[in-house]
Amino acid sequence: MPMICVVYGCSNRSNREKSKSFYRVPKIVQHKGAKCKEQTKKRRDKWLANLLLSFGGAESENARVCSDHFVKGRPSALKDVDCVDWAPTVDLGYAHPYQPMSEASRRRCERLRPREGERRRCDGAEAPLELEADPVTLEDQQGKPYAHLFGHAFISAHF
Repeated sequence: MPMICVVYGCSNRSNREKSKSFYRVPKIVQHKGAKCKEQTKKRRDKWLANLLLSFGGAESENARVCSDHFVKGRPSALKDVDCVDWAPTVDLGYAHPYQPMSEASRRRCERLRPREGERRRCDGAEAPLELEADPVTLEDQQGKPYAHLFGHAFISAHF
């Protein structure tokens, strides 16, 4: 099975790009002491933040990042915290990860919230009207009753 880069918009695969290297999202090292555990947790969190990955997507053993996303082509050592390659930083599939929402966008979201709730209430109000239809009055063109499915029980229109 080929390795695929998890960066949004990156289509590098190990079976096509033989010259690329692929690196796993770092795990938290539990067995080497508290300092190492803390440092590996910080590194993993930095990778996830830079890649905009949720924890569910990166938990896979197959979550990999290709060498295109590092300045030097590979991640730096765990102890080299100040290096730019401590976490992937190049071509991560987004322009500005933490761009604050503009005032106009915030107001638009506030206006849309009540409208969405109103739509849900209207859709919910129409549903009981459909359920009130009398199944006995529904017959086909020859006057034979239709059979109807209500819930999980199959009921004929004539009793």
